Amino acid sequence: MSTTDNTTIETAVDAAVTQLDNSAVTDAVELLTEEVQRLRAETQTLQDRVDDLEAERDDQAATINALETENHHLRERVTDLEQELEDRPDIEWAGPDPKDLAITSTEAGNTVKPYRAIRDRVETDTHELLEERVQRLEDGEADVVVRGEFNGNELPIERKIAERKAGGDLSANKARATLIFPKFGGHAETRGGSQLVLSSGDVRAILRETTDRSEWPNETIKRAMTWTAKLTSCRDEKREWDARDDENLLTLRQGRSGELELVADIDEYREYYAELEEGQE
Repeated sequence: MSTTDNTTIETAVDAAVTQLDNSAVTDAVELLTEEVQRLRAETQTLQDRVDDLEAERDDQAATINALETENHHLRERVTDLEQELEDRPDIEWAGPDPKDLAITSTEAGNTVKPYRAIRDRVETDTHELLEERVQRLEDGEADVVVRGEFNGNELPIERKIAERKAGGDLSANKARATLIFPKFGGHAETRGGSQLVLSSGDVRAILRETTDRSEWPNETIKRAMTWTAKLTSCRDEKREWDARDDENLLTLRQGRSGELELVADIDEYREYYAELEEGQE
């Protein structure tokens, strides 16, 4: 074989090798291009998700701001309502005689004396009993409302008063109840000639008189009134004590104005007090 033939063969081989190399590179480039396009698509999907999450975060922030604003308005409303309750008329004694009981409007200063209207609607003996009861309270002779001896007929409130006077450890609301109950007869107003009614405003006034604290939140007043009523239950089982039980000596009710009240049947209260007086002799 001649030298010329060898050269031709080598040239042909080199051309074939070069063609093969170019084909492999083309395939590799195509694969890389496809991979880049796939990664770009995934990146766009992730970016869309990030945008959605940021939008959700902004919506949640707006909701939180709205709730905080509403909460602020509600707190202001509660403050206004508490102030409104504080501004309600005060009930005070204008003199030792119950007929001089005066109710004075906080803002206008107008005064009414309901006992004059009530006097003719109450039985004579009931009126005299209440008059004597109020006088004894005013003179400080009826602070101890417990029997000389407990015989099983006493109310739970009497035992709690005895415990407090003996230095016993009572819960805050039970201790407040022992301050409210002795003042009930002297602060309650007569309604319809058949009921004695002590409002939450009266209870607040009693607690101001009997403690060194001047501010009494509505919720605290409610709990104290609830326990005052519960502790006048005549039921033996504590689990049966219910502040709204009509069988209690004092029953917790909501008045027509929405204000909480402690209510007693005037005849039942008269009988209770007569029995109590007898037990103290």
